[in-house]
Formats: sequence, structure tokens, C-alpha cells
Amino acid sequence: MLKVKLYASLFSAALILTTGCAQEQNQATAPQALPVKLETLEQTSLINSSQFVGSLEATRTVNLAPRISGRVLEILVPSGTIVTRGTPLMLLEPEQQQEEVNAREARVQSARADLAATQSQLISAQAQKAEAEANLLRAKAQLENVTANLDLAQTNFARAQFLVEEGVASQQELDNRTNELKTSEANVEAQEKTVSAQEQALEAAIQGIEQAKANIARAESQVAAAEGELGVARVSLQDNQVVAPVDGEVGDYIPQAGDFVNVGQVVTTLTDNREFDLRIFVPVEQRSLLKLGLTVEIIDGGGTGEGQTGTITFISPNVDPTTQSILAKVTFPNDGILRNGQFVTVTIIWNEQPGLLVPTIAVSTLGSQRFVFVAEQGEGDSGLVAKQTPIQVGPIQGQAYQVISGLEPGDQIAVSRILDLSNGRPIQPDNTQSQAN
Repeated sequence: MLKVKLYASLFSAALILTTGCAQEQNQATAPQALPVKLETLEQTSLINSSQFVGSLEATRTVNLAPRISGRVLEILVPSGTIVTRGTPLMLLEPEQQQEEVNAREARVQSARADLAATQSQLISAQAQKAEAEANLLRAKAQLENVTANLDLAQTNFARAQFLVEEGVASQQELDNRTNELKTSEANVEAQEKTVSAQEQALEAAIQGIEQAKANIARAESQVAAAEGELGVARVSLQDNQVVAPVDGEVGDYIPQAGDFVNVGQVVTTLTDNREFDLRIFVPVEQRSLLKLGLTVEIIDGGGTGEGQTGTITFISPNVDPTTQSILAKVTFPNDGILRNGQFVTVTIIWNEQPGLLVPTIAVSTLGSQRFVFVAEQGEGDSGLVAKQTPIQVGPIQGQAYQVISGLEPGDQIAVSRILDLSNGRPIQPDNTQSQAN
């Protein structure tokens, strides 16, 4: 019995020792969690776009030529200067035209002097009219007075005549009243003539005003005609200058000071660099996506202009039968970075929709299948493991693939040490890389 208990104790001890050794061996052979950088996928915008290449063209380039033949006296603005409309660029011999301008200016001054004189005449005529009106008022007032005196004289005469007939008054009284009546009648007649004369003076003053106004109208017409002739002469003088017809940048001058140029000979160019057009040819398969106002971005401009955006401003109604493509024009505003003739690569953003992007560095390929490693919780408390997950991807957008299927928002994928991972491999977030970033 004692031997049986002893054997049982020894067996139990051996079993415990064997189990402990097995656990230590399993712990020794289990793979260590691999530190990897994890990235959580978030929903973003998936951009459907296409790339095209071409050369920028200024929306307006003007060839400049003189309107007269002559020798170049001076180049007023250097090549490469940005000028505004109306800026003189080149000066030609102006002798004959300048003499004509001087003569026309003298005629304008003379016409303006005549106008000033007629305006003075109008002021004088208006003063005469005012004086005539005042004189007429006084004359009419005096006429009223003498008329009143006449009425009184007539009354006195009638009374004296009655009294004489009745034998109450003397003949001398009647004679006195008769003389007073005649004097009053003479005064009224004289004052009526004075009123008539003042009315005629007023009418003459009014006619003088009308005549002065007519003279002013003629003088103003003469001034306008003289100024018009001066304007024509000045335009002719400006023909001695090559002037910028639009805003833009001055090109290279072909003739130099002292050279003789003919009418219509191109002397330089003027380029409006505020906007550029880019001609692109879109495959007919994409015509349903082609719309006015679509955003176009320069992604390669040879180191200049990357990131500049424009819009589609023209779509041809016709399809090129040879290339089966549609001409479209993109207009780019320019802040001084882009140049005429610059070769660029652009991308057209056809549309945008919500979706996921997965970094290209996280995607591996096995045969024709692409996959990523998604961090998932292992069995029990074993921590995170890398699950090899097949995915379908679309075009590259920036530094990432557009995800068609296989991933969901919130998935955490490994973006480092991809070659060290395998399906089910224990992993842990690489805090060192997260802190460094």
C-alpha cells in the first residue's frame, strides 16, 4: 500500500513537470507580436478623373503694326513689360502731324474766344432787357397817374361848364378848367408814346437776346467743329505712335530705333497673359461625362503651375472622325506663374462619390489578387493578429487605391513591414512610429 502511494506521488510530480516543460516549450516557440504601423480607414471622396497633355495658349495675342510709314524715333516700353490698353509703345516721326495739331489747336482757341464774346453779348442783351422792363413799368405807372389827372380834369371841366351855364361861375373859371383838360390830354398822349417807346425798347432787347442765343449756338457749333478737327488731327498724330490696343505683355521688337518701317509691318506682339486656353481631345466614350464648368487641374507643368485649376469653357459639337475624340477648351486664370506655350499635364475630375482609399504601400499582390493585412482581435486574450484580406481596387488617386470591395470604414490596416507579415501573424501597434509621425 505504501509503495502504491509512493508511485502515485512520483507520477503526479512527473506529470506536473512534463506539463510545465510543455508550456515553457510552447511559449518559447510562439511567434512574437510584430510591431507595425496601423492606419484606420475613413470614408472620403473617390475622384473619377482622366489625364490629358497639351500646350497653353494665350486667349489673345495681337500683332502690332504702324498706320504710317516712317522712321522709328524711340521704343518707349521695353520687351517683357506688362502694359495697359492705350499705352504708347513706339514713336515714329511726327513732324507734319504735329504741325496740323498745332494749327487745329489755334483754331479751337479762336472759336472759343468767339464763343466767349457772344456769351458776353447775351449777358449785355439780358441786362438791356431788364432795364427796358423797368423803364416800361415806370412809364406805365406814370401813364396811370396822368390818366387819373385827365379824369379829374374832365370832371372839373364838366362841373365848371355846368356852373357857368347856371350863372353861378364865371367864364374865367371855365377857361381855366378847359386849359387844365387840354394839358392833361396832352400829358396822357405824350405818356402813351413813352410807354409805346419803352415797349419797343423791350421788344428790341428780347430780339437782342434771341440774336445773342443764335450767335452762341453758331459759336458753339464752330467750337465743336474745331474740336472735332483737332480730334482728327490728334488721332493722326497718334498714328505716329504704336499703341497697345489691349492689356498684355509686350513681345520682342523686330525693328529698332532708327529703322524705317512701312504701313502694316509687324513691329512686335502683345500677349494677354491673364488667361490661358488649353485644347484637349476627349475620347468619344467619355462624352456623357464632358460638361461645361468641370474642374481641371494642372498636375505637371515642368515645375511651374502645378495645382493651378481651370474650368472647361468650350465643347465642340463635332466628333473628330479620325481620332474619334471631341475638342474641349479649358480656361486657366493666371496670376503670373503660367506662360504662353507652356507644356502641361492636366487631370479632369469627372465626378466624386463617397468611398475608401487604401495606401498603395499597404497593398500586396498574389497572382492577380490584391490583398491587405487587416488588424483583428485574435482568439482569447492573444491580442491583435494580421488577417490577409483580399480586396478589389480601382484607379490610383494620389498615393492610394480606390477601394471597390473588401474593406469597410473603421478597418485598421497595416501600412508598414508588409513583407514580414503573414495571415494570422500576431501584431501590435508600433507606437514609436505613431509618435514619430
